[in-house]
Amino acid sequence: MIVLATVSATNQIAVVLDLESGEQRVLASRPEFYDPAVVGRPGCRPFGITWNSEHLFIVNNRQLLTFDRTLRYVGLQSDSLQINTHQIAFNAGTVWVTSPWTNSLIGSSVDGRPNVEFDFMSQRMRPYERRDTNEANDATHVNSILWTARNLIIGIHNNGKSSFILRYGASSMRLEAMINDAGVATHGLALDGHGLHWISTGTQQIRSDQGDRLDLKRVGFARGLAVTEHYFVVALSQAKPRAERATGDAWIQVIDRRTRDVVAERQLEGTGEVNDLRLLDVFDYAHHVQPFWPAGTILTTLAATDVAS
Repeated sequence: MIVLATVSATNQIAVVLDLESGEQRVLASRPEFYDPAVVGRPGCRPFGITWNSEHLFIVNNRQLLTFDRTLRYVGLQSDSLQINTHQIAFNAGTVWVTSPWTNSLIGSSVDGRPNVEFDFMSQRMRPYERRDTNEANDATHVNSILWTARNLIIGIHNNGKSSFILRYGASSMRLEAMINDAGVATHGLALDGHGLHWISTGTQQIRSDQGDRLDLKRVGFARGLAVTEHYFVVALSQAKPRAERATGDAWIQVIDRRTRDVVAERQLEGTGEVNDLRLLDVFDYAHHVQPFWPAGTILTTLAATDVAS
């Protein structure tokens, strides 16, 4: 299995990791990824990852970065998003971006249609208007998203209060259900035949809507979740104050879902905190998009101009 993890180190935006061999490649930062207008947050903060059949997308504050199938950077899909954007997902020709400071999803179309916005306060879809916001406008910290064939599922961190999860109809965008008491500071969502799973970062657990609670074996800041038929893949970073999150190490753990044991752990040195992760070559129940790469892909296929060992 190959993981792509966005990271906080100032000289890189992501790490590609082969979980079996431990081989790693780095996607380096570029000068144009830094936004000098960002105040109080890193000017370059890559977070959510998604893709369609042609391109992979990484959100970075106001920017939606586009990469080809070898992870070579090819340009901007958008530069009119918001500071502190979080997880993203692709659905029906649109990259949907969680935007905590606007309490909304911003939909960036890949085929030239105008951008739209789903506002959680009014529960309405409307045209997206670029505007300036700040952290004081963050009501509940919407941070996680999962599109499936039937539903849009949203994770609400809730700024230190009990987290909750919202389920909408994928076509109607009408609220169908709410999961209350989802833990503390939730991150990530995954849906399979055994239910809905997510990370409760504040309690160091992977939880499910079936009542399961799996305690994580390493102490750290847990953010980044992928789920296969047999495994949970989770990122844990050294917990540090916000000003120091670009420093330190992180670990990617592979947890056997049946035995609940950690069967593999890979260290990412000097990456700072992991922001998000996706599996590139295996179907991921935390993404519900067909794998970006075929099974058996090796990392030497990456474009040499954009990655390093």
